[in-house]
Amino acid sequence: MRSEYNICSLVVHLAPARADEATRAVAALPGVEIHARTADSRLVVTAVDQPETRAFDQIAEIHRTPGVVAASLVYHAFDTDESSAHSAQSAIQN
Repeated sequence: MRSEYNICSLVVHLAPARADEATRAVAALPGVEIHARTADSRLVVTAVDQPETRAFDQIAEIHRTPGVVAASLVYHAFDTDESSAHSAQSAIQN
C-alpha cells in the first residue's frame, strides 16, 4: 500500500469533431478515469498517481492530446492515508 495518495479532478473540453478520438486517448492513459461525458463535448476526469506515472504527468498528456481544447483542474487532494483519498474520490463521483 502506498503511503501517499494524489488525486486530481478535471473538466476537459473537446473539439466536437475529434471528441470520440480524444475521449479514447484520454481513457487509455494510466491512472486516468472518465466519469462523465456531456453532449457538448466535455469530460469529467480524475487522474491518480500510479507507480509508473504521476497524475501531473497525465494532466500534461491530456493537454497534449489531439482534440483537447482545454483541461481545467477543479479539485485536488493529496493525502498520506489512501482511505481518506478514496473518500474524496467517492465525493467527486457523487
